[in-house]
Amino acid sequence: MQVNAAVMPEPGQIEIREFEKPSLANDALLLKVDGVGICGSDKHMYLGHTNLNFPVIPGHEASGIVAEIGKDANQVMNVMGGPIKEGDCITVVPGSKNCGKCYYCLRFASRPTLCTNRTIYGFSNCESPPYLTGEFSEYTYIHGNSWVYKIPDGIPEKIRVLTEPVAVATRAVERANAPGVAQVGEGYGIGNRVAVLGCGPIGLLVVAVLRGTGAGTIIATDIVASRLEMAKRMGADVAIDVSQTTSEERVEQIQELTDGIGVDLVIECAGLPNVFAEALNVVRRGGKVIELGHYTDSGSIQVRPHQICNKDLDICGVWAYPQIQFQTALDFLERTDAPLQDLVTHYLPLSRLEEGIQMLGQEGVYKVVIEPHR
Repeated sequence: MQVNAAVMPEPGQIEIREFEKPSLANDALLLKVDGVGICGSDKHMYLGHTNLNFPVIPGHEASGIVAEIGKDANQVMNVMGGPIKEGDCITVVPGSKNCGKCYYCLRFASRPTLCTNRTIYGFSNCESPPYLTGEFSEYTYIHGNSWVYKIPDGIPEKIRVLTEPVAVATRAVERANAPGVAQVGEGYGIGNRVAVLGCGPIGLLVVAVLRGTGAGTIIATDIVASRLEMAKRMGADVAIDVSQTTSEERVEQIQELTDGIGVDLVIECAGLPNVFAEALNVVRRGGKVIELGHYTDSGSIQVRPHQICNKDLDICGVWAYPQIQFQTALDFLERTDAPLQDLVTHYLPLSRLEEGIQMLGQEGVYKVVIEPHR
């Protein structure tokens, strides 16, 4: 049996190649990919902003069906909601289990994304067997060192593909929880005023998570009008058009909305250095800034360290999420009232992946989903 997969031999190139369907190890499974979302990091990979060992089969936001499963897979993998069997609908955490031996695993077990020996679906070389290392493929080989989640029946089929980006969004909000005790004004808590800078798919999901976790006034900013309208649908109270305002005007407007104080929390989702600088301007003294947007190096921006000290700020980076975050994401997807189905705007076959990558960021485009078997 031949398997079609989209291969990126180098940045700026995508080819559809055929691979032999791999034989399964006893601790592995074969995922039949129903749908996989195109992530902003896939576009950065395509543009050459990511240092990877090419060629790579990209794709890491998949849901699908267990096509085959090894006899020991349920015992060796971290299987949540299982045991699983052929025909079950699942999703897979892109990052593998931690090695348990490196400096970070031994000393900072609570931060599994710092493990130096992780393999990541969609970012790994595909030249050696079993080849199918990413999810822009009809099938993906899920090795025994993986975390697999059975998708609850209560999650609508259309939004199952959002599990991975929702893990990113919920991790960003949870990153704001500590340190501090929310009841006395530290960290993130019920009623806090929040600014979300950048309303691509991740920013929109962050807005939905904030609304679902009891935020007070939510202010969203973006340069694309349709994204601002969608932000309101996700739960934002105020939407500010970056294309129609200066940075100074936005700071002034946010000050007016917050009694001249500034927001308690800023989550930067745009991935632009100048937006991080703006985050420092709109947050209140003693507030918190979560930097979520920079998974690739977009350059630098001049900041004033005195401003950070003077405001006594907490600034926290976010590098993906612990593997257990998928449980939080699935819980959110099962319970949220936000119209998340409207975030999935386009479905394309595998052969149009390059077109889908180029669509990202356009007016009216949110999550583009590739259906490999279409």
